[in-house]
This record gives sequence, C-alpha cells and structure tokens, in this order.
Amino acid sequence: MRMKKALAVLSAALMLGAMASCGKDTSGTTESKSDSGESSEAVTTVAEEAESSEEETSAEESSEEENKEPPTREVGEVDENAITFDDGDLHTAHQMGGGGDETDIEVSVEDLDGDKKLKIHAVRAEEGKDYGVVKLVFNLPEMLGVENVGNIGHISIDFTCIANETWKNDDGSESLVVGNFLGALAGNIASEKGTDEEGNLIQNTWANHYEFAYDDWDNGEHTWRCETDIPALLPANGYAANDEGTTLVIMRWGQKNDVDIYIDNLTFFDKDGNSMPIVGGGTATAEEEASEAAPEEAAEE
Repeated sequence: MRMKKALAVLSAALMLGAMASCGKDTSGTTESKSDSGESSEAVTTVAEEAESSEEETSAEESSEEENKEPPTREVGEVDENAITFDDGDLHTAHQMGGGGDETDIEVSVEDLDGDKKLKIHAVRAEEGKDYGVVKLVFNLPEMLGVENVGNIGHISIDFTCIANETWKNDDGSESLVVGNFLGALAGNIASEKGTDEEGNLIQNTWANHYEFAYDDWDNGEHTWRCETDIPALLPANGYAANDEGTTLVIMRWGQKNDVDIYIDNLTFFDKDGNSMPIVGGGTATAEEEASEAAPEEAAEE
C-alpha cells in the first residue's frame, strides 16, 4: 500500500514537472511570436517610408517640371534659337537717341576672328572727355512676335569688349585694358504708360531688370556671358504682350577710354526655360531667296 502511494506521489511529481516544462516552452513561443510581430511592424514601416519617399521624389520632379530653368551654358555655346548675327542683319538694333547723358553710337555687323558679331562703337563728344552712356535698343515684337513678348523669362547675351586706346590712371601710368564694363539690361514696361504734366500720354515708363558689372585690368580684350531672369512680372513690372512698343535696351555707363562692344548669341528663353525662336528682324529665308532667284534663272534660260 505504501508502495502504491509512493508511486502515485512520484507519478504526480513527474506530471507537474512536465507541465512546468510545457509552460516554459509556451512562454518561449509567445516571445517568438512577439519578435515576429515586431519584425512585421518594422517591414511595414520600411514600406511606408519607401512609399512616402517615392511620393516626395515624384512631387519634387513635378515641381522641377513646373519650374524649368534655362541650362547653364558656357561662353560661346550657341543655342539653336540664338541671334548670332551671322546673317549680317542688325535684327532691329539701333541707337535710342534720347539725348541727355547718352552718347552717339555707330552700329554695324563686323567680322571678329572669323565670327560675325554686332558691333557698337561709341563716339566721343569732345576730345579728352569721357564717353557718355551707350543705349542700344532692340524691338522685341518684331523679333519674337508681339504675342510672345509677354512670355520672356530669361535673357542671355555674350559681350566682347576691345580697347582701342589706353586707360590713363590717376598716377599718370597708362595700360591698354578693357577696364570697367558696367551697365544694365532694361526695357520699357509696355503695360504701364507715363503721362506729362498736362495728363497727356507719353513714352512708356522704364524698368532696369538687371545691372551688370565686369572688369578686366590685365587685357585689352575680354568676353563675358551676361544672363538674367526677367522678374515674374506681368503686367506690373515686366514685358507685356500685345504691345508693339516693347523693347530691350542694353546700356553701358560712361567709359573713360575708347572701348568697342561686340554682341553675340543673343538668346531669349520663355518662363519654362525653353529658348524662343526669332520670327522677324532678320534677312530673307533660304526659301524666299530661292523663290526670288527662280524668275531670274528662268529668264536667263
């Protein structure tokens, strides 16, 4: 009887041990499940972050597409729509002729090192005097089409300056250098009209869009690329569409010595950063020249 009781006690003890062991295994499984849950949450978080990153990238790309900028270009690099003056035409370039501090200029297309450029030669009013302000004007509606003028967002110009006489320093020394090349790109605000004291409509009001400042005190010739955005702008302070009087004015402030200015690769970009075709102000197209030559050739035959 005692033996049976002993066996029963022993059997019960073994069962309790087995149950305790199972309890530990169950606890371990629970922890494992917990780890698995955390891993799942981590995977979900990574996926969400990746999706968010893709959305941000897509938004940035969309924003970049909406705010295109003209590409950064080197001096001498020519856009397909640039005015190169290779056709020999002035493309409407002329002196403003407003008097005051303005100096007379001679405008022509000249060959410089095998490349045609627009040349502006300032005329000194009096011997020994400084030169006045150079004011060169382009008629934009004639060049770009009156309906396109209001789309201008950026302008690029290559300037070459060549000294024709020495610069005289205050200490009496002289050097053949370009010296200061200071001025502005400007234009009339075609949508804003000025009036005189009696209220009569007069010349459009003006706006300086960009002032440039270059110098070279080591060389008698130098080239710069001048670029500027046109403020975003209609109609209060920018070029307005549908106005035939809209102009681009290139000004050089008074100069001490005789320095010629050459212009090349004049390029207009729209507000999306695309270069704008020139539709007028140039010589006849190849098709027009061929058409004009055809009757003469027929007559000769």
